[in-house]
Amino acid sequence: MTRQFIAIATTLTLLLAGTSHADTAATEDATTVVSVFDLGKLVVPAKFKKAVAKSRIIQHEFAVKEGEGDDAPTARLTMMPAGGGVDANISRWKGQFSGDNKKAGKTEASDSGTWKVHTVKVSGQYTETMGGGPFSGGRKVKRDDYAMLGAILVEPKGRQYFVKMIGPASVIEANEKAFKEMVKNVGN
Repeated sequence: MTRQFIAIATTLTLLLAGTSHADTAATEDATTVVSVFDLGKLVVPAKFKKAVAKSRIIQHEFAVKEGEGDDAPTARLTMMPAGGGVDANISRWKGQFSGDNKKAGKTEASDSGTWKVHTVKVSGQYTETMGGGPFSGGRKVKRDDYAMLGAILVEPKGRQYFVKMIGPASVIEANEKAFKEMVKNVGN
């Protein structure tokens, strides 16, 4: 009887482990839906993996890779409510890049239902502030050949939501279409 019990317990354990693994795999392939002020939503592509936010002001953070494996180049995708003027924030974002190869694209404005969507792409040498925020005196690190896709989503009453993807330029290029599709559908 004991051997029979052990065999049944072992079989159940293996079955449950298999089910758990299958559930995990299904979850890893699923998109994530992020609510924006309970008025809009961002459907985050499955290839953008949920990550732990590196700051308390970040509402959602994702890791965006180019290729597979732990050593694949990775960009950081952050989402958060924010304030200030659209033009002032985009100017600030552009100011975080410098160098001879700096390129700052024109700000694109579009409508998504009743939302306004402002996007911009910037590349060059990125100045990352470590151990602080954009307005504090943290250590600064220069990152060569970086790029950013930024979006300011403005809901009908004027509240703003920032979505930024910053990382190696190759990662930004590889994921630009998915990023733009995600932010441009916030109000649909």
